[in-house]
Amino acid sequence: MGETGALILQVVVISLTVLFFLFLIGNHYYRKSKGLPTGDCACCHKGTKKMLKEYRKLYSKNN
Repeated sequence: MGETGALILQVVVISLTVLFFLFLIGNHYYRKSKGLPTGDCACCHKGTKKMLKEYRKLYSKNN
């Protein structure tokens, strides 16, 4: 592998790395814009919202 082969390999690695990070950033902004959970607790986000809605519905009538 000569100098051109090493240069091509570096360009490919850098390009793939940049594409990977652009995908991560794009995925984060897409999920934010659609209102989807983005954090570590993504699995319990919908359940928490539903529970809070029921709680507020139940206790707002008692006040």
